Amino acid sequence: MRKRIYSILISILLLSLLVTAVSAVSVSITPTQIEEGDTVTIRIADLADNRVFSLRMESAIELHGKTDFTYQANAVTIPFGLNTPRVSLVASPVTRAGLEAAEGDTTKGMAKLGSGSITISETLSSIPAGTIDFLKANGIAESGAEAVNMVLELSGTKTGPDSGEITFGIEGISDGSARIIVLVDGAEINNQLIRIGSPTVGLPVTSVLSASTSGDTISLSSLDGTVRLQASAGSVTNAAAGDLRIIQAEAQHLPSDWKMLAGGYIISPGDVSFTSPATLSFVMSGDAGNPFLALYENGAWTIIPSRVEGSHLVTDISRGGHYAMMTFVEEETPAAKSAGGWVALIGAGLIGLLMVFLRRRV
Repeated sequence: MRKRIYSILISILLLSLLVTAVSAVSVSITPTQIEEGDTVTIRIADLADNRVFSLRMESAIELHGKTDFTYQANAVTIPFGLNTPRVSLVASPVTRAGLEAAEGDTTKGMAKLGSGSITISETLSSIPAGTIDFLKANGIAESGAEAVNMVLELSGTKTGPDSGEITFGIEGISDGSARIIVLVDGAEINNQLIRIGSPTVGLPVTSVLSASTSGDTISLSSLDGTVRLQASAGSVTNAAAGDLRIIQAEAQHLPSDWKMLAGGYIISPGDVSFTSPATLSFVMSGDAGNPFLALYENGAWTIIPSRVEGSHLVTDISRGGHYAMMTFVEEETPAAKSAGGWVALIGAGLIGLLMVFLRRRV
């Protein structure tokens, strides 16, 4: 009996050590003060495969009387690959915004016209480890604007080396700032503000792009507009109201009979809590079937109570975390499954062909 107890204790100890080792990701971001053209380094250690890596950069570009702007990251080196990555860019206040990427003599990109805030979002098949010659965001600011605020989000499932460096040089900002936030599986690992030159305009804040405060109510949305959070300003604990964000991140470990409709979305910081429940709502579009909301924690998804309010599926939450809108998979006929598989395969292949020129494999 005593041997059995010892065996159980040893098993628990080994399991706890394994969990600690798996979760002990470390990230450092340097330096905290740069000049235009200097290099930023994000050092990552002990990031195991199949973990969701998310990188968010919030930047402020002072215009100094100009209306056109350019923000460029040169020689972007990524030490590991990302599967099914999602990329989102938001610029404000602008009338035009674009995103370009180049390798060698080949450049590809996309641009949008609008007024106020412009969003560009894309889901790719994969990003392999390697180097992109440059990534450039540019556009035209609204008349009278002193600065342009931008948010760039990149998220995907990591594959490849567990440790390495993401490096890039910054051009196009003589005076401004950039806040870099790194998350793993929805948990914030590092949040670092980098000053560029000698900024005089206020530092970038999420309220410029996706959040607002009216009276005692905080209203916050994801960059793609799918998810919105509303909370009482006095109910926020373990974080300042201005630190709240909704960050898109790939959802993993879905049950075999579940299908993703929207997600995942991380309410960050992960340890934020609300003394009175906050309202989290997801936009339902098209024929969503029988949607439900779920929370990811401890390596598994759990269905949480929700209700329909117009075109939104709504739930009340008391803390941050990783949320998504799901539905159950409907049984398909063999013919439908075969056709769907071919469509997905062809679509993934086309995306891969479009994006392959952007990278130089290691």
